[in-house]
Amino acid sequence: MKKIFIGIDFSKKTLDATVMRENYLHEKGEHMSFSNNKTGAMKLIKWVKGFGSIEECLFCGEDTGIYSKIVSETLVEQGCFMWLDSALRIKRSLGISREKNDKKDSRDIALYAARFKDQAECYIILDQATEALKKLFTMRKKLVEAYNRLLVNYNESKKYFDNELLSEAFAIHEELIAQIKEKIKALEKEMKKIIKSNSELNNTYNILSSMPGIGLINATAFIVYTNNFKKFDYDARRIASFWGVAPFGHTSGSSIKGTPHVSHYADSYLKSILSEATLCATRFCPIINAYVARLKQARKHKYVVLNNAKNKMIHILVAMVRNNEKFRKAA
Repeated sequence: MKKIFIGIDFSKKTLDATVMRENYLHEKGEHMSFSNNKTGAMKLIKWVKGFGSIEECLFCGEDTGIYSKIVSETLVEQGCFMWLDSALRIKRSLGISREKNDKKDSRDIALYAARFKDQAECYIILDQATEALKKLFTMRKKLVEAYNRLLVNYNESKKYFDNELLSEAFAIHEELIAQIKEKIKALEKEMKKIIKSNSELNNTYNILSSMPGIGLINATAFIVYTNNFKKFDYDARRIASFWGVAPFGHTSGSSIKGTPHVSHYADSYLKSILSEATLCATRFCPIINAYVARLKQARKHKYVVLNNAKNKMIHILVAMVRNNEKFRKAA
């Protein structure tokens, strides 16, 4: 049973930690700062052991990406229970707060861990293949964003500037666009290589990509953001919620009776690439095509149709991976 709660506030070079004990949550707690690296993590563990056994400790911090990675991995490797949670969720649980500094933030996180310890999930260290795949996926996303910005700017400039003195500048612009496009293809090639080199990832990829509409990018997104579907325990509803396509009700008493809507607290990029896959599946996947036809016949709004189709695709994909079966056209 967890009785000691350690809140960790990560920054680029350091981390602030505050220890709170179960029966003394009204007190200030014990605070200490450490370097944000493996050495700092080991010193943190040694310091915390002075308050009790590691088995009684629950470490908690905000998921800050690369800044929380090394320490979290070190803690888990040393047998600690490390819980990384959404920074927004932690912030919203605190209510109104006027003061903000690293020491206070670490204490607030410790109190959050104490209050919601029953919801704690231990940090999972990604295997090398999945971690590399996720990094390549992120790099490709940034290159695509840069490519689209340059392409739009180039097209608009060519449209409105008929100036011979800009010919060299336009040539450089074209060269940059071509180079980025080439690098995107190179990253995709590396992604495929990593997937094929790992039997587990390759099996999941083959299952996902067997569904019409799901290609390399969407299949990779599902693999890396669900840790090959282990993170959400094959729960399609939770994955749909994470992707931002699960509708939630909005009612209160007899006066507020809003229609269910999806939450805007989701990754817009994941949602956008799934939209592209769904539009493709609407044309080439018999099950999705028939489902969309029924919704249109029921006179559902076009955006409701698209969102429900995305939700349907996620449920089918999760079932396929869970049952280790490729897509079958028969409904």
